[in-house]
Amino acid sequence: MRVMFALAAAAAMLTGLPAMAASDPMTAFAKSCQTQMYMSAPACACMVGKAKAELDAKEIAYLSIPGSDGPAAAKAAEGMSGKEISRVDSFMRSATDQCQKAQ
Repeated sequence: MRVMFALAAAAAMLTGLPAMAASDPMTAFAKSCQTQMYMSAPACACMVGKAKAELDAKEIAYLSIPGSDGPAAAKAAEGMSGKEISRVDSFMRSATDQCQKAQ
């Protein structure tokens, strides 16, 4: 279920890509991590660090779209390749568990 939520949140985040472009994607991702995934600040700091190390700017921007903005997520997803979406999916499945366990 967490993966489904993460994917929905990531998809929703993509739809807000233009709106998020004006702000720092890492700050937006950290905020989203805490408010939408209900993870602690240290766990979210871990997620941000892993995202910087494992994802490119386009993939991070995708994760920065608010989960409540489905249209923005869908639009952003359209601009991503299957490989990019797969990397985001894999990141969300592995990093979430790793960062929560590290706390």
